[in-house]
Amino acid sequence: MDKQYAEYLIKKTKEDYDKIAGDFSRTRAYLWDDLRQFASRAKGGDSLLDFGCGNGRLFELFGDIKNVHYIGIDQSCALIEKAKEKYAGAEFICSDSAKLPFPNEHFNMIFAVASLHHIPSEQKRLELLAEFKRTLKPGGVIIITTWNLWQRKYISLIAKYTLKKILGQSLLDWGDIFVPWKNDSGEAAAERYYHAFTVSSLKQVIQKSGFVMQESGRFGGARGNYNLYAIAKKL
Repeated sequence: MDKQYAEYLIKKTKEDYDKIAGDFSRTRAYLWDDLRQFASRAKGGDSLLDFGCGNGRLFELFGDIKNVHYIGIDQSCALIEKAKEKYAGAEFICSDSAKLPFPNEHFNMIFAVASLHHIPSEQKRLELLAEFKRTLKPGGVIIITTWNLWQRKYISLIAKYTLKKILGQSLLDWGDIFVPWKNDSGEAAAERYYHAFTVSSLKQVIQKSGFVMQESGRFGGARGNYNLYAIAKKL
């Protein structure tokens, strides 16, 4: 993907989520129970980063763990304001910098829940994962989840943008799509950029960035197929 177009998509994603922050936060009022399986990896005294934290609901995972230092970061300042309103005891930062505003070897764990699929181009994804690696302590762990877009409800979108790519009508990479966010009136209030990962491609980019894979698979929904996840370690 052209670097300039990738930068445009990053800016567009920020603007889209600022625009729909109210509706998005309202529909994300509760934590997915399926995410609780990942909380058991955190322990007392850990420093945790929630990258792409949105309205901060992941903070609820760690309420019963003593002395956990949680920080949520997101490029949507509107969503960060929602997070601050809801979770007064947590630390939230709005930043759209490509560099994470934290020192080297600062975190024990980094969570990226439904956020990596919004990062355009493999190069930008590798740059972000390099920042995760930089700010993780040795032995630290990343837990990444993405939507599984290879489902019936999204296949028509994948087919649409694949055809555009074949015809030379799209600047997107293969496997990239726009997913509409519809308001209460059924109108598309935003067209959000996504990359359609598979378990294999998610593992591949994580391993390419120098992490050691520990676990990966699918979870969520009646068939356990709504989302993909990968857990990897920094040596």
